[in-house]
Amino acid sequence: MKTSTKILMCLAGVALVVLGVLCIMYPGDTILTLAWALGIMLVVSGCSTFGAWATFRAINPYSGLTFLAALMQVILGVVLIINPAPMAIALPFIFAFWVLYEGIGLLVDSFNYKRLGWSKWWVLCLISVLVIVAGCYGLFCDPVASAKTLAWLVGIGIILDGVGNWLKVAAVNRVESRLHKIADNIRQIIDVEDVEEIK
Repeated sequence: MKTSTKILMCLAGVALVVLGVLCIMYPGDTILTLAWALGIMLVVSGCSTFGAWATFRAINPYSGLTFLAALMQVILGVVLIINPAPMAIALPFIFAFWVLYEGIGLLVDSFNYKRLGWSKWWVLCLISVLVIVAGCYGLFCDPVASAKTLAWLVGIGIILDGVGNWLKVAAVNRVESRLHKIADNIRQIIDVEDVEEIK
């Protein structure tokens, strides 16, 4: 790998870590940005659905629902880009509901594992109760805490992505070093064989 590529990867890692820290420091702005990003994704998805509709409408004369779905995606995406505040308000509730749903799923799984004879089923059951409590707290008691948690998770994810860039550069350096050693060993073996042939 070129040195310039490694430098760019390291700089990207630094930028990602800084961005992750900013997400954690400013959770409100992070949630607004997530809502805005969701709007962009909906517009892109709607445009690709329009493309699919345009391609297959000659084959499928009943493709009006595809057109309608694409139109709705684009309209909703544009609305979110112009005014992301409603989605920013809704995101913490969606996140808390998802945590609650996952906790209930874990609880059901724990009892299934108990029936299968797993002796540590109670550990999963305890974790699921904690997850359910966290979901209920975020959903009913303190949606601001849900927003902060969501922003922190996004920030931590971005930070880990940045650290991942640094680790990739370190791994490439290590692999290149090993390959150079192997190449040197092969050259030495070839040189010894050439000397022996001359003798």
